[in-house]
Amino acid sequence: MQKTHRTLNKPSAFSRKLRTFLWRWHRRVGLTCLVVFLSVSVTGVLLNHTSELALGKQKVSSEWLLTHYGFNLPTITSYPIRGHWLSDLGGDYLYLDSEQLAYCQGRLVGAVTLEQFSVVACERELLLLTPEGELVEHIGAVYGVPSPIDALGLCAEQLCLRASGALYLADVQQLQWRELDEGVLVPSESDELPEALEGSLREHALGSGLDMERVLLDLHSGRIFGVYGVWLVDLAALGLILLVLSGFWMWYQQARRRA
Repeated sequence: MQKTHRTLNKPSAFSRKLRTFLWRWHRRVGLTCLVVFLSVSVTGVLLNHTSELALGKQKVSSEWLLTHYGFNLPTITSYPIRGHWLSDLGGDYLYLDSEQLAYCQGRLVGAVTLEQFSVVACERELLLLTPEGELVEHIGAVYGVPSPIDALGLCAEQLCLRASGALYLADVQQLQWRELDEGVLVPSESDELPEALEGSLREHALGSGLDMERVLLDLHSGRIFGVYGVWLVDLAALGLILLVLSGFWMWYQQARRRA
């Protein structure tokens, strides 16, 4: 009777081959999809706690990610003036430290501090600032300013600017621009911003920016890698279904033999 019982539970040749095949591919599918499974699991747990972790308020600073999402990273040009920083973020406005100062035509090309005021040069106009950094005047083409301005600086302690390769002695009070046949311009030099201020200006230039919640959502769905990422996650999901079905079948066959 015991021999008959063992014979009835002995797996057939087909069943043994199928079990070997499933074991082999069960392991291969699991290892192949491991990274995707981990990514989906970890991001899923984090997204379940979005509020507690304040993921929507955490801004992404990675240049690679920002570029990947289509954000245009600003090229910041800055000049120190009277203990402050004058900056151009690549747009139409200048900033004094972290505050928007004034509209200025063209890119920022120089800034010179004089005794009574500071002179700022963009490509198509000059700005006059008080020692406190308040805007006094725009001086543009209507006042005969040569343009486009290439540089602003000093020529033997006098304010000079260079425009289209020519050198001009600049009198911003009398609004006179006298071309010099010779002279040496010592241009104002830009400098690197303090790290904290640079980060603040970049965040301002990027607007609302990119937050961690969006990145994790796209990583969870695979959309961070475009169409191919979505297909990869879909294939991993199918792989998980195969793992569940093959695992259940192997468990069921083993349970039947033990019964």
